[in-house]
Amino acid sequence: MDAGLLDDEQPGYKNLFLAALPARDLALLQPLLQPMELRQGQRVSDVVFVQSGLISLLTPMQDGTAIEIATLGREAILGVLTALGSHRSTVRATVQITGTALFIRANDFREAVDRSRTLRHLVLLSTELSVAQMQQTAACNALHSAEQRLCRWILQVHDRIDSDVIQLTQDFLAQMLAVRRPTVTLIAQSLQSAGLIRYRRGRITIADRDGLEKLACECVGEIRTKTRNILSDLR
Repeated sequence: MDAGLLDDEQPGYKNLFLAALPARDLALLQPLLQPMELRQGQRVSDVVFVQSGLISLLTPMQDGTAIEIATLGREAILGVLTALGSHRSTVRATVQITGTALFIRANDFREAVDRSRTLRHLVLLSTELSVAQMQQTAACNALHSAEQRLCRWILQVHDRIDSDVIQLTQDFLAQMLAVRRPTVTLIAQSLQSAGLIRYRRGRITIADRDGLEKLACECVGEIRTKTRNILSDLR
């Protein structure tokens, strides 16, 4: 672990939950946090505070396919329910865009949470945010078109990675939208013809964010609002 990364008196954490913690409660976690790389395709376990990149929560099906139920970035903490005891997850957390994170061993996290009312509140708020995203994603998949959902997803990624270029496989886009690969190609080509994105296999470049906002469904704004409200409760 790079001690210099964590020794600063006012550490510049990119994870929004860590950044929102009062100094006294952050001090309980700070010596225990260890940096890790998030590599595309990697499955994530333990307690992980995402700093950059993107993780998808996937529900696997019996035929081997999987459906995305939430898109998580630097507003996310994975594995927080381990603070309440042994926990077996029914979803799969997989890195879709490379990045970095800070992880803490489950036992150490439980001990820190036991010592801080604010950290117990953090566990509840992080869980609330994940559930809210899952609920919004479920509603979006049921009610909105594949084109609206792709625009929503591009904007959610853009909010999290601070880059206009998104590196993704066509297979994952099809999985995320619950459509076939040719459908992904047709939608992406339509958005490109409208001047909203530039698209080639495995790569989306955002050309007109305002245009994507207009075409996307209401879920983009709903998720942003819920995230802001939950983080303000921690502050």
